[in-house]
Amino acid sequence: MKRSRIVFFVLIAVFFVAVFLVQYNTPRPFIWKPTYLHDDRQPFGCYVFDDVLASSFDDYRVEQKSLYKVRMEYPDTGILPRSERRTYLLIQDVYSPPDSGLLDIRSLLRQGHNVVICASDFSEEMMETFGFSVEYNERDLINVFDQAVRLDPVRDTIYYGTCIDDDYHLYRVFPQLHPVYLKLQECELDRNMAFLARDNHDQPLALIMSLYSNDAEDDMDAESRWDSGSLLIVSTPLLFTNYGILDGDNASYIFRLLYFPDNYPIVRLEESHSAASPSLLKAIFDSPALKAAFYSLLLLVLLLMANAAQRKQRPIPVVTPPANEMLRFTRLIGNLFYQKRDYQDLLRKKYLYFRTELRRRYATDPETEPDPKAAAERLAARTGLPVEEVTADFVRLKHLLSDGTRVSEADMRRAIDGINHWKRKLK
Repeated sequence: MKRSRIVFFVLIAVFFVAVFLVQYNTPRPFIWKPTYLHDDRQPFGCYVFDDVLASSFDDYRVEQKSLYKVRMEYPDTGILPRSERRTYLLIQDVYSPPDSGLLDIRSLLRQGHNVVICASDFSEEMMETFGFSVEYNERDLINVFDQAVRLDPVRDTIYYGTCIDDDYHLYRVFPQLHPVYLKLQECELDRNMAFLARDNHDQPLALIMSLYSNDAEDDMDAESRWDSGSLLIVSTPLLFTNYGILDGDNASYIFRLLYFPDNYPIVRLEESHSAASPSLLKAIFDSPALKAAFYSLLLLVLLLMANAAQRKQRPIPVVTPPANEMLRFTRLIGNLFYQKRDYQDLLRKKYLYFRTELRRRYATDPETEPDPKAAAERLAARTGLPVEEVTADFVRLKHLLSDGTRVSEADMRRAIDGINHWKRKLK
């Protein structure tokens, strides 16, 4: 018996290890959910993207900051020296800045920084302020990107600049990676803008603008009346990912958009922090190998429990009935009332209990009789005691229960004894 059990456990362990190894070596499916996070190695993360740009651009880095925090680091004192200027890159699905976000952008541009915002949608306030809008070619195709590419692997053309016939500027991408394009609108700002990229339908995908400084002095030359920084709006954030940087020669498209003649250091701002460290169960269920091993282990535990339940007869426990604590509880309550020395209240409770007994057994109550003597005669008839005795005791009881009467312990005991005597004599 003992040897067979050892063999059983050995087989369980071998099976567990085999399932784990098979699941561990099974190719894992990609997760096609855009996160744009620095530590995400999935296709639409930015781990490889940041690594390639860090090796291609000097002083490229990723910081967990917002534009507001960046603006707070540089007091708004006018144009900064060129050595302190930066190109700030933001990559998001939907860029919806807070109330102060537009002020942050204009302040950084005024200081000489470049701001690159790469998103497929923007807040209404931002589009109205800077005079552009987005239009959708196709919606929600990114949710089935891998299936769509397998079924119809046809690429569109994106070209950089103004010449569509120059192969050097052509880039072949899937249509799901550029589902929106930009349109110009009227705005109150004075701006100088130009389109940098278009799709094969001649729809703009990226535009760069410089904003006119309304606060400039009249005696300044025309060139200095424009803010030194440039705002670049890009509607293809999915190309600024691990997949986009590795897909063909499309890395050149990214480098061209991020190239500024100023050659400032590029800082990518990641406003949404990386996900927190997962719990143990979440880590297990996120890994297919660990998940399969966990379920196998649970199944084996259930089998062991069923086997043990069949082979062992559990003893039937002897249930001791609970002790009757009512008498002890009654004595405790009585002692508490007795210690208060309110003898009239104790007598009133005893009389109330006696009246309740009369109502339960005979549907009568001495208090319903206006004349105490008549109530005493009715009580004498129920108990079989002499009328004179019951009348005298009942009148004395009513006197003790009246307001303002001082009741001693002896009076209380004598009255309670009389009530107990009546109760015993009830027919």
